[in-house]
Amino acid sequence: MKKLLFLLLALASFQCMADKKTPAEKAKEKTEELQKALGLSPEQSKKVYEVNLKANESIDAYEAKKPSKKLKKKQKDIVSDLKKAEYKKIFTPAQYKKYEEWKKAEKEKEKAEKKALEKLKAGK
Repeated sequence: MKKLLFLLLALASFQCMADKKTPAEKAKEKTEELQKALGLSPEQSKKVYEVNLKANESIDAYEAKKPSKKLKKKQKDIVSDLKKAEYKKIFTPAQYKKYEEWKKAEKEKEKAEKKALEKLKAGK
């Protein structure tokens, strides 16, 4: 059972690496996620898409320079902070609160998946 779960996680990881998406594709996906999670209006969705597109283009351009992991993380944090500030201008206060809760749940899910993967690796 553990081996099957590990295999599925590994395949999902390889699939993610193989799927090199354009900044526009990434922006569209993220915007659709936020649309569903927050119930954005068409006008809000358009603005969110523009913010996401700019953020993804910035990250891709920076990654093309092949920075160190530390610098790469720092750049992503900066872009994330700028994106959140733009979201705050676009979302209603209720939507922004829901966004923060959604983001927190996403991080917790990510941590749990990472922990499960580490456990599987250790149990090899």
